[in-house]
Amino acid sequence: MTKKRKKIKSPMEKFTLKQFLEMFPNDDVCLDYIRNKKYPKRIDCPKCEKNALFHRVKGRKSYACDFCGYQISPTSNTIFHKSRTPLTNWFYIIYLMAQTRGGISAKQIQRETGVTYKTAWRMCKQVRQCLDENYSPFTGEVEVDESFFGSRRKGKRGRGEEGKIAILGIVERNGKLEARTIPNAKSKTILPIVNENVAIEAMV
Repeated sequence: MTKKRKKIKSPMEKFTLKQFLEMFPNDDVCLDYIRNKKYPKRIDCPKCEKNALFHRVKGRKSYACDFCGYQISPTSNTIFHKSRTPLTNWFYIIYLMAQTRGGISAKQIQRETGVTYKTAWRMCKQVRQCLDENYSPFTGEVEVDESFFGSRRKGKRGRGEEGKIAILGIVERNGKLEARTIPNAKSKTILPIVNENVAIEAMV
């Protein structure tokens, strides 16, 4: 008899929201985390070329060389660079997107972080691009349509969604296609998905 393989959980599945909030309570901790991940404890200063420790510059998102004062920014060349949004919000979005298999909507991010919808949409897109290097939003002429598959319930007549599986399709003219199951075909279900995956400048 073949034994069933045990499901291996990813580390993120064991990382609770309580643990996340305790680990990243404020922006200073988040910045230190980025710095420690990006640079070793001591680095060769690009200016004085000495192997130096870098200390945090008060009031700035940068660290200065102990010898010459040359500053480095841990957020440079990252999605956090020059962003006015608190790092805690960025980290929270990354946490949610890594935890949630079905993805999250920009509307949810707007509600939970207090940023504008436009900012939430941009942040979601940037984080998604980091998590999936092949991700790109639908652009140009885009068609969105829902369909229903499966048998109708007994006693039901006509065309409708009762007893059927709803499928949302997003098609880029002369380009890619994406289809996914949705719980229902209501606008409040469809619109967030469209806003997440279709570029703002696209023609829908």
